[in-house]
Amino acid sequence: MNPRINALLAGLPESEYRLLISHMELVSLPKGRDLFTTGQVPSHVYYPVGALISMMKDMPDGFSVETYMIGKAGLSGIVALDGPSHYRANVRDAGLAYRIPLPVLKSLLPHCPVHERAITSTMRRMLIQLTQAVVCGKHHSVEQQLIRWMLISVDRTLEPVIHLTHQEVSERLGFRREAITLALGKLTALGYVVSRRGEIQVTQREGLEAMVCDCYWIGQGKPKPDASPLELASSGLG
Repeated sequence: MNPRINALLAGLPESEYRLLISHMELVSLPKGRDLFTTGQVPSHVYYPVGALISMMKDMPDGFSVETYMIGKAGLSGIVALDGPSHYRANVRDAGLAYRIPLPVLKSLLPHCPVHERAITSTMRRMLIQLTQAVVCGKHHSVEQQLIRWMLISVDRTLEPVIHLTHQEVSERLGFRREAITLALGKLTALGYVVSRRGEIQVTQREGLEAMVCDCYWIGQGKPKPDASPLELASSGLG
């Protein structure tokens, strides 16, 4: 499996790539495995090349909410570079990833300035998306939050199929399953998605993009396609 399937590794100059990859190993991550939990310092940092990793926030009432997704464009474990993790890293979609021991990565970063800047940029984007997710959760409907989440899922996996049941989606978004099923029914009637047992397929991304709230575009750092100059200025993207 080519490590450069991961966008962060693909963007490295050859010298940094060779230095880092010499300390990495390819591992298979099964669905449902916790790579580390809240309060732990991860033993490794993971660079997915097929797996999809979720950042889960465990609540006192026993529920867990998915706050961020890490796919082929990112890495898992960077939040813990300066101490214990504030979230639980759970494998949402089984697949492969390259991993490197966290202490080794920390020791190599002074010799890998391009990668160090990329990690800083990744953490900045993560913070923006996490902040926007909070705003979305307070001000937008179940349907809009579901659409935003589906588009992000497709962005992370680079494929149009989401391999989760309605129950699993509801648990990750923090809604009742019936609300998710109702919202998916509306999107199915519009022809934007097809919902089958254990999976949701996005069939018309353009339709979802037309319906999604601004939170998606702000979180992605992209202007909304039909945004006015005033909207662009207020979002900070103009």
